[in-house]
Amino acid sequence: MFETEEEVPVGRVVETLEILLRAPPFLRSPKLARFLRFVVEEELAGHGATIKAYTIATQALGRNPDFDPSLDPSVRVEAGRLRRALDDAYAQHPEGLDVRITVPVGGYRPRFGFTDAAVSAPEDPVEAEPGVPPPPVVQDWAATEAPRPAVAGFGPRAQATVIALLAGILLVLCIDLGLTVSARLASGPVVPRDVAVRGR
Repeated sequence: MFETEEEVPVGRVVETLEILLRAPPFLRSPKLARFLRFVVEEELAGHGATIKAYTIATQALGRNPDFDPSLDPSVRVEAGRLRRALDDAYAQHPEGLDVRITVPVGGYRPRFGFTDAAVSAPEDPVEAEPGVPPPPVVQDWAATEAPRPAVAGFGPRAQATVIALLAGILLVLCIDLGLTVSARLASGPVVPRDVAVRGR
């Protein structure tokens, strides 16, 4: 959650942008880092109205001038990835950044606002009477976000590669088995040698 009524100073937005670009989601994807830097810098320069799929594709993502956003949805796809990367970057800063940069769905112009991360200070503790247990502490689980566990293992692309490899091995084994069975059937019934000798 963030508030947008108050104007955020440009210097604070730039400082937040630089912190976000050093966060893991953007270090892993230079393309998303270029996307974010481009839209934020264009908005800060007063060119927010010109931030369109075509300008992002040609000026930030390195696409050719013949890029047609009506035929190629890649900018929309990258914008969805950018929104998720921003959410991840903010989640990885538990202390929180005081400026929130968002790219609302349905457009590419970024919005800047101050976060609501200020946690209200607890009230002065009340002296407990002797022999009376203190009241239980109630944890507001909705307000506190649990840290995401790091998942070790394969990413989606690696999983798809392993599945394809296993399917290929299974296919080769099935073909080998089929050829072996068909070769045995084609050679006719096998007559044991001692039966053939007795028949003479």
